[in-house]
Amino acid sequence: MKNPFPTNCFKLPLARFFFVFIATLLLAAAAAFWLPAPVDLSVEAERDLPLYSQPFGADHPFFPGELSTPDGKLVNWRAVPGSRFCGECHLKETLEWATSMHAISDLDLIYDSTVLENTDATEAGKAHGMEKGRWCEACHNPLGTLAGAVTPANSVQETETMEEGTSCVVCHAVNHAEPQVGNGALEVDINGIFRYGHPALIAAAPSRHARDMRARREQPLMGDSALCGACHTEIRPTAVSGATPPLNLQDTYEEWRHSPYARAGIQCQDCHMSQDPAGFVAALKRGEKPKKTLSHRFVGNNYLLSNTNLPSGLLMSLRGGSPSGLNRLYDRKTFNAELTKTFESVVALLKEAAEVRVDAPKVVDGELRFQVAVTNAGAGHALPTGPLDQRYLWLEIEVKDVQGRVIFHQGAFNAKTGEEDLTAARWLKEVTDSEGKPLRRHTLFDAHTLTYTRPPIPPKASDTVDFRIPLEAAADSIYTVRARLWYRIALQDIVENIERQGLGKVDVILPPLLIAESSSPWSLP
Repeated sequence: MKNPFPTNCFKLPLARFFFVFIATLLLAAAAAFWLPAPVDLSVEAERDLPLYSQPFGADHPFFPGELSTPDGKLVNWRAVPGSRFCGECHLKETLEWATSMHAISDLDLIYDSTVLENTDATEAGKAHGMEKGRWCEACHNPLGTLAGAVTPANSVQETETMEEGTSCVVCHAVNHAEPQVGNGALEVDINGIFRYGHPALIAAAPSRHARDMRARREQPLMGDSALCGACHTEIRPTAVSGATPPLNLQDTYEEWRHSPYARAGIQCQDCHMSQDPAGFVAALKRGEKPKKTLSHRFVGNNYLLSNTNLPSGLLMSLRGGSPSGLNRLYDRKTFNAELTKTFESVVALLKEAAEVRVDAPKVVDGELRFQVAVTNAGAGHALPTGPLDQRYLWLEIEVKDVQGRVIFHQGAFNAKTGEEDLTAARWLKEVTDSEGKPLRRHTLFDAHTLTYTRPPIPPKASDTVDFRIPLEAAADSIYTVRARLWYRIALQDIVENIERQGLGKVDVILPPLLIAESSSPWSLP
C-alpha cells in the first residue's frame, strides 16, 4: 500500500512539534494582549471602611490576630476567587478540602458559638470584644479578618468565598510565616493574585498561575511545618485580657519542633496531607521511609464533624451547612462518600497515635498493684495536642477476678449524659479565671491560670499510671486487667455555648473515641 503521507516517519513528529510551538507562542501573545494588567486591589481602611474599628492602632489592623499583608492594607473581598473557581480545574483537591475542618473553620457551630461567647459574655470581652475576636478569627476566619469583616459596624458584605473558612486562596497566597508567634502569623498577598476571569485563561500562562498560587516548587514554604505552625500555635496576648502576661494555650508547632520527627525532616504536611495518614505513620513506626503523597483532607483529630454516622441534618448543622460546591461541582452522594473517607482517615490516624501496656500485677500488703503505660507511639507532636482545655485523653481501667466479677472499674463514660469519671487518669489542661472558677466552655478571654491534670506526652515518650486496688482476704490467683485509652474532642460543657448564644438547642452528646486498649489475664504467684 502506498504511503498516504507526504513526509517520512521522522519528519511528521517534527512538524507537529513546530505546530505546537507556534501555537503556544500565539497563545502567549494573545494572553499578553488580552489579560489585563494587575490593578491595585488593596483597601484603605480610613478611606474605604471608615467604620472599621482599630483600637490597637492603624499600624496593626488585624491585631490581636497576627495576620499581615505585604502593604499593611486590607483585602478586597469582592475580588477573591473561591473554591468553586479552583474546583473547575482541581475538582479532586477541592472536594477533599470541602470535607476537611479547614473548609468549616469559621462555620463550625461549636466554634462559632464559642467565639461569640468569648466576645459577648466574658469580662475581657466587655471592652472591644468583637475586635479582640480577631485573635480567634485570624486562624478560623482569615479572609474575613483580612477583609475587615471582624468589626462591630461591619460594612463588608458576605460572599460565597467569605463563607469558606480557611479556603484554598488563603494558604496558597502566603509569602511568609512566623510559627512561633502564632495566631495566624502569616503574610498573605491575596490582593497580589492575578485575576483571570475564567479558568480557561490559566492555560495561557500556567507558570504565572503556579507562581501566583505558590506551587511548592515555587514556594517551598507550602511543604514546611512553619506554614501550619502559624495557626497551630496559640498565644493569648496581654491586649485580650489586659491583666495577665501572654498565655501559651496551644503549642503544637513547638512540640513538633523539639521532636525526633523534626530532626528527621518529617513535616506536618507529610503525615496530615498524606493520602493515607495512618499508613504513613505506621510505616514510620516500622522504621521505613514511606512514599510521600498528597491529599487536601487535612486529616487531624476532629472525628465528630466528619462522622457520617450522625444524622445527616445534625451533622450538616454542626458543620454550619452544606458546602458551597454542592450541586454545582458535585452531588450530595459524592460529597458524603468523600466525607466518610475523611472520617475513616481521622479515626485511623488517631488510633495509630497511641499504645497502652499493662505491666504484670503484684499482690503487696493486701493490694493488687500494677502500672499502665500510655505511649505516644505515632504522633509527631504531644499527645494530646491542640487546645488542651478541650482536647483530652483518659484511662478506663477494669479489673475482674477469676469468676468474672468486676472488682474495680474507673473511668467509665455515661453516653446518655456525657459525664465521665473524674477520678480517672486524665490528660487535660484545666483553666480557671482570676477568681479560681473553672472555665470549661473554652472562654479563654478570661483565662488566668493553667494547670495540667497530667501533662501531654511528648513524641516517642510514655506516661505511667500507678494503680493500687484493695483485695479481700482470700485473694484470687488470676485477674484480668483491661485498660482502654479514650480520646475526646471536647468537654460536654462547650455545647452549652450554642444555646447561650441563642443559636438553638443542640441535643448531642460529644462521644469519645477509643484509640488504644490492652486486656489480658494475669496469674499471680
